[in-house]
Amino acid sequence: MVKTVLQLTVKDILKRPLFKKAEAVASEEALNRTVKWVHIMEVTQVGHLLNGHELILCTGIGWHDNEQLSVSFLQQLIDSGASGLCIELGQYTKQPFDKMKELAQRENFPLIFFHEEVRYIDITQDLHAYFIHQHHRMVSELETLSTELNQLLLSGKGMMSLLRLLHQTTGEQVAFFPLGAEAQFVPYMPRAKADVFYEQWIYGKMFAAPNTKSTLAHRPILALDHLFADLLLQSKQELSEFQILALDRCATAIAQEMMRTKYIEERRRHKEDLWSVDWLGGKHSPKDIRDYISSLKPSAKLTGVTVCLFELDSSSKRTADKDDGSLVIQKNMVARAIFEGEGFVLLPLLLHDQIVFIVLDQLGAVKWKERLLKAVNRLQKTERHQEPAFFSSPMGIGSYMTQLTNIKESYETAKETIAIQKDIGSLPSPFYNDLHLHKIIYTLKKADTLPALIEEYIGPVVASDREKNGQLLLTLKVYLSLTGSKQETAKALFIARQTLYHRLDKLSALLGDNFMEPDKRLTIELALRAYEYVHGPIV
Repeated sequence: MVKTVLQLTVKDILKRPLFKKAEAVASEEALNRTVKWVHIMEVTQVGHLLNGHELILCTGIGWHDNEQLSVSFLQQLIDSGASGLCIELGQYTKQPFDKMKELAQRENFPLIFFHEEVRYIDITQDLHAYFIHQHHRMVSELETLSTELNQLLLSGKGMMSLLRLLHQTTGEQVAFFPLGAEAQFVPYMPRAKADVFYEQWIYGKMFAAPNTKSTLAHRPILALDHLFADLLLQSKQELSEFQILALDRCATAIAQEMMRTKYIEERRRHKEDLWSVDWLGGKHSPKDIRDYISSLKPSAKLTGVTVCLFELDSSSKRTADKDDGSLVIQKNMVARAIFEGEGFVLLPLLLHDQIVFIVLDQLGAVKWKERLLKAVNRLQKTERHQEPAFFSSPMGIGSYMTQLTNIKESYETAKETIAIQKDIGSLPSPFYNDLHLHKIIYTLKKADTLPALIEEYIGPVVASDREKNGQLLLTLKVYLSLTGSKQETAKALFIARQTLYHRLDKLSALLGDNFMEPDKRLTIELALRAYEYVHGPIV
């Protein structure tokens, strides 16, 4: 049943006893203007005296013999959003000016004339009493609505019960657009019409039409500073204050319901983390994987998978250890929504000292790095100024695997990416596939062969620099990077050509005259990279 909290219109006011002998010059549209207050005004400069939706009472004393001033006064009222103008014809204003009537008709603005003396004090008392009564009535109806919303939330009847109550309360069309899920309309809207409605909203065409802003209201459904849905209320006429406030209360209730259902869902998923751990260990068959993903996301068409790891610092680890799961669940809820917005299905879990994101791709390998980094950056922004920050660096992103059974390899390469960053510092692109030489050097490090490689191929140069500080190591690095160009090397090192020749002679003596031969040169460059991996940049 629609609540009967009404807005007073000009047409309603003309039916009240004090307006029985009044003459209205107004179109049907003008008569439907909403009146929220009544105000006596005799000054001719309106300025900022009005808030909008006032019915103005005047005698015309300020402009009674000046047509131009009367038109200016009327235009100011229209521009200020007033709902209508009442003029007492008599002592000060004998007859309304034609230009005032023309302007009013052109702007669909109601003019009301009293041909007999009328007590404006009686009109203000009558209408103000009505407004105050309506306000108390609205507050009472809103309290009733809040109680009904709370009862529905506690009963667990779901989202549709809240949407139906909003429709029953306002009598208007309700549209609900959850991210990543099907739109809901109450009352039911035919599919073709619903598709057009949704398309207009998505492409920002809803507020393009004239007067739409007063007949359409929108509230974002926010939780944990993240957008989860949009709630719309549409009417054929201007929405009332009561309808807008009812929309606000329903939006809050819907946010609570979405948080509750998502929290329950995350709790369930939290208990299923063991399945994901076994998957990372390569213990599930292709059929097991397909069945499990289908149970989570029936419509998902997966094209690949990668693993993204976040290493927890000591503070974050302590917080996670003490947490009952609530904080991790909240963070996972936000992460899941962000990643789904970039075309991924996310399976997050806390494993040892790391947060593991199993990232299932639905859009193919094209631009997967850009989409993944965009999601990570958005996620990290949600933690700005928050403690603890779970998703800060170091972070490692494993290989992209088109076969879901190969996730173990992606997991291992993600761990290797983090291990490399622990050695050399954070990388601008934390993708395993972008590590190149670092992968080879890390493999040599694990095999404990780095010291031997460095000593065999550049050991004498390192020793010479340590004894004489001759900058031979830097010279060798620049010379090789510039493919043996003596002119460019001297320029890059800011030294004379003769000084460079002297250093190159020393390098030949230490490394052998054949150090620029392709195979040896390549191995020396690898040794230089290995040296920087262990000791930092050569400068």
